[in-house]
Amino acid sequence: MKFCSDAARARGDDNAATATRIDVWILIEHAGPWGRRPLLDAALPDSVRGALTQALAEIPRCRIVFIRRRFESRSGCRVYIARSSPTIWTVSVDLPSIDDVAKLPFRALARGQDRDEVTLCTTPVVLVCTHGQRDSCCGRRGFPLYDALRMQESLDVWQCSHIGGDRFAANAVVLPWGIYYGPVEPREVDALAESVLRGELLLGAYRGRSSMPRFTQAAETFLRRRTGVIERDAYRVVLRNSLPDGRTHVHFVDDSETTHEVTIEPYLAHEEALLTCTADAPCPIVQFRMVDYRTLS
Repeated sequence: MKFCSDAARARGDDNAATATRIDVWILIEHAGPWGRRPLLDAALPDSVRGALTQALAEIPRCRIVFIRRRFESRSGCRVYIARSSPTIWTVSVDLPSIDDVAKLPFRALARGQDRDEVTLCTTPVVLVCTHGQRDSCCGRRGFPLYDALRMQESLDVWQCSHIGGDRFAANAVVLPWGIYYGPVEPREVDALAESVLRGELLLGAYRGRSSMPRFTQAAETFLRRRTGVIERDAYRVVLRNSLPDGRTHVHFVDDSETTHEVTIEPYLAHEEALLTCTADAPCPIVQFRMVDYRTLS
């Protein structure tokens, strides 16, 4: 068997602009097993499954992620609600049992309402995908990264279910900003932790931000690769213009009010490739490249 992450490394797949588009994250502590499709396969009370399904239907760009610790005995159930856009925050609540998840007003919490019973989180939450039942690479590469990263006491680190991009395992997401990383190696955990705490990006492993659509993710990543700027919030998007030829202009403004215009285009990197270890058929790999960059006065 050839693992998808090994094949992606051999092909030289670019990780730019591969973050899933998500604004609201709902994290549910569940010791597992999760199964391949946790919301359907995990041993959840029917009321909880129904409440989470309803939250997905009612909250735009929402994702349910199951989390757990390793080598730690915990009682009760921790739930996080994180918002990556347009405002950025994370709240948590500790419940007596997973049955109580059904009572949470997810829609209101996602809007920043009904916060009396929840705690505002100030420590960054880091999710590491270890969902081996979904994809073998997430297990074989995710567990070593999690075991190394969980020793970082300055971060709130959890194993998590599928977050996308199996071929870039090991994958991690930093909340509340929705910053995707992958591949990340265990030897990089100190650099990753330091970058999170400094409000910076680990640029080589940076896949993009969930608050941005893919074309904007690509433009931001190429801009950072060009300028070397790694401060997390150094750029803000002010314009995106799709051109008739398939290219896209994206304008960013930095702290000095300089406008950076990045022009990108998609291209077919590989006509056929298996994107996951369980893929039934090969798919084309569409990636991006920067075709022009200029600063505007």
